[in-house]
Amino acid sequence: MQEEVAVFLANLKNDLKSDIKSIDNEKEAYQKSNIEYEKILALTTLQLDSIYKSKNKVNFPIYSHGPKMNIANYEGFKSSGKIGYIEDEKLKQKILNYYQIFVPAINEVDKYYNDFLFKSFDKMIENADKPEEKLYSDPKFKKTVEFLVKLGKNNIRVYEENTKPLAIELIKEIEKELNK
Repeated sequence: MQEEVAVFLANLKNDLKSDIKSIDNEKEAYQKSNIEYEKILALTTLQLDSIYKSKNKVNFPIYSHGPKMNIANYEGFKSSGKIGYIEDEKLKQKILNYYQIFVPAINEVDKYYNDFLFKSFDKMIENADKPEEKLYSDPKFKKTVEFLVKLGKNNIRVYEENTKPLAIELIKEIEKELNK
């Protein structure tokens, strides 16, 4: 039975390493999107007018967020009822915490973000009959984009301060367990 646990833990370690890469990529994408949104928010009416008079456009970044967290190995092991075979109680609790609290939290914060992104699209569609520079100077649209930036910053914090540190800690604990 312990051989099965060792295989599971080795697979989990690889999943966690992959999760960390996904988190880093996603964090970078949030940062890039935020920079673009902040540029849009900083544009004055005068700047918008001159951009559109020169036949240029404002680039509105469209990036739906959400790292692909690897849960198949965990789900398979859990649903087989074998999670109880992990003898180290602390390790078992950390694994359960990661997959039952931290991974769903990431999915939740990304969902909020994407909802606001779609609200921005709705505003764009609602104002399709108006010149684009009017949309970008519209207070309601600007407020929506401001929230998008705030949510992006919050999601980066969730990744950096919650999920990623636990994934790193879990990898170390798993390595310790596998080297016993």
